[in-house]
Amino acid sequence: MKKIFKIFGTLFLSFIIIAILGMGYFTGNETFKGLTNIMPREKTVENISLYKDEYQKFAEDKKIKEIKIKSSKFDHEIPGIFVKNKNTNNIAVMVHGLGGTKYSMSSQGQGLYDLGFSLLIFDQRNSGENLEKYSTFGVLESYDCLDYLKYAKKIVKKDGKILLYGESYGGASSIIAASRDDSLIDYMILDCPVSDSNEFSDKVFEKIEKNQGVPQALMKFTGNIFLKTKLGFTLKEIDTRKWLENTKINCPVLIINSNSDKVTPYHMGEDIYKAINSNKKEIYTCKEIPHTKFAENEPENFKNLISKFLKKYK
Repeated sequence: MKKIFKIFGTLFLSFIIIAILGMGYFTGNETFKGLTNIMPREKTVENISLYKDEYQKFAEDKKIKEIKIKSSKFDHEIPGIFVKNKNTNNIAVMVHGLGGTKYSMSSQGQGLYDLGFSLLIFDQRNSGENLEKYSTFGVLESYDCLDYLKYAKKIVKKDGKILLYGESYGGASSIIAASRDDSLIDYMILDCPVSDSNEFSDKVFEKIEKNQGVPQALMKFTGNIFLKTKLGFTLKEIDTRKWLENTKINCPVLIINSNSDKVTPYHMGEDIYKAINSNKKEIYTCKEIPHTKFAENEPENFKNLISKFLKKYK
């Protein structure tokens, strides 16, 4: 009888262990899929129709070339457009936000074009025609950004300057790219940038715990295992402030935020400003301007702000 109980106990314990491991695997996999596919690529393609007219108006008097660059680190191509400004040697590399594509930055692009920049605008991972299937809060997107900066360096004239412009989610990609290597960047502008993406993911974890009873700690622990195993980073690395605190950004940085931003609260811009280890930094807070709409709503003020910034650090 004791032998039977011992066998039964061993089987029961094995069942519990398998169940726990199975639950951990399921939770981790689901967390990973949720974190890396916040905005499906198909949705970003659908979104093009929302700004198609604006882009066509922007493009009608410009020479625009569709390009693709091979990723230097991963096995994918990075689609983009090159907007040639024949009156300048300067180039702006532009990084769109979540849900956007290379066609979604017409207002900011027009402003920079008017200020004397050709434009390189690319599709971030899992967006538009970029077929990489995971979004990574700027961590891996930063490598695509660096590849476009290297491309800009190859085609820019000797006296030309390279400006890196990142909006919202693209601001995180830009910050991490500059933290990895800012040697190719003469100026950086961050428009309503994301500081710590954990602020968004934590809200989702809280909602799931409340509605479905899955502990936040379990989702983060197992999700981190999947992130590290599959993509090589954890949730700690999606906080751009940590990247900034551990490096020195040598190029001048202008941060634009808004006191009425409902997407990336204005404190995020302030957090980034404080984290930058440099005295070559500026921050401008718009009044009653929606998320990343400064260039669209106040184009002249947008251009004047950037013009003053560029002249100050010329």
